[in-house]
Amino acid sequence: MSKAAKAYASVYRYLSGVPPRVRPWGFQWLPVRYLYRDLRELCPNLQGRVLDVGCGLKPYRVWCGPGVTEYVGIDLANGPEVDLLIDPAKPWPLPSCSFDAVLCTQVLEHVQDLDLATSEILRVLRPGGLLLASAPFAYSEHGSPFDFRRFSYFGLKEIFKNDYEILECRREGGVGSTVGTLMLNWIDDILDASRTTRIIKAAILPVWLVFCFVVNLIAIMLDGVDSTEHFYGNVLIYARKKGNPKA
Repeated sequence: MSKAAKAYASVYRYLSGVPPRVRPWGFQWLPVRYLYRDLRELCPNLQGRVLDVGCGLKPYRVWCGPGVTEYVGIDLANGPEVDLLIDPAKPWPLPSCSFDAVLCTQVLEHVQDLDLATSEILRVLRPGGLLLASAPFAYSEHGSPFDFRRFSYFGLKEIFKNDYEILECRREGGVGSTVGTLMLNWIDDILDASRTTRIIKAAILPVWLVFCFVVNLIAIMLDGVDSTEHFYGNVLIYARKKGNPKA
């Protein structure tokens, strides 16, 4: 990344916020608005040893309650908050039934071997332990070339229904936030396409932030009148692993 690109990214992050505090004039506010709302509600339920799968910078640790005794993050790429690097083609170097809760947000679309990832989540989670996972349903390609799939409400439930008691499965967003997200992502991609467009993007940053804010507000209003439950952007599942916790 060039110095100019780094400078722009720094200014943009300062103005629009970074996860988990993204401001409503950021172009990525819509896809995380409902996810953050649900995580703020459900993360305090996690207790004991928590495993964050694909942890990145562990942005959601702040929403966990005082009952969390240890918070472990695993990822494919090293980083300041990554406790353990894993190989995507191998079982995780973690003992079976060693965690009381697993958090896996916006990761399952990126794992090449989905069966391995879900079986490892099941293996390291103790019976009676909680799983909190989310994945996109309608979202642009991202993290290329490691973007392999999308999940409907029914698709995500299908993956976990045999081994977990599904406590909740939520559709997140509606037609407004879905269309708004795709449009803003498309414009951002267009503006990143060449050196010339990147210069234009930097020059119109104040206008871009105002435009994003207006689009975000209109999108939320459209979500409020969308009763179809067919045009959501994201799915979140909250489940308990089957089995006797005392076994």
